[in-house]
Amino acid sequence: MIVAQLLSDASAHDLERYDSIGRRFDSIEHAFPRGADPSLASMRIALAFWDAWIDARNRGWQATVGIQPSEWPLLARTIAGDLTSEREIGDERVRRWFDAATNPSAGERVLTLAARLRGGE
Repeated sequence: MIVAQLLSDASAHDLERYDSIGRRFDSIEHAFPRGADPSLASMRIALAFWDAWIDARNRGWQATVGIQPSEWPLLARTIAGDLTSEREIGDERVRRWFDAATNPSAGERVLTLAARLRGGE
């Protein structure tokens, strides 16, 4: 589900249909498995990335951790490719910015989402 949504939102972004980005986020986050299972690490990173993308859009495309508006769909497609191929997220920047498990200084939104996904909230 996350892959399909990232790809759909990347296409919407390319078409400047920004209001379409993130429409299914809440339902997918709600259905996301809770806990710290390491096999879900890449999907948690993808969800944190998607949340930040939505937040950047909501804030008028203010640069989030240095990501420019035109970079979001490219990064989304890269993450989707990694998930589809069942490999770790390959983009070092994405892992550094959105992996709360390995980066305890990740942004507040990332840390809050990670706590919810672990079942801590």
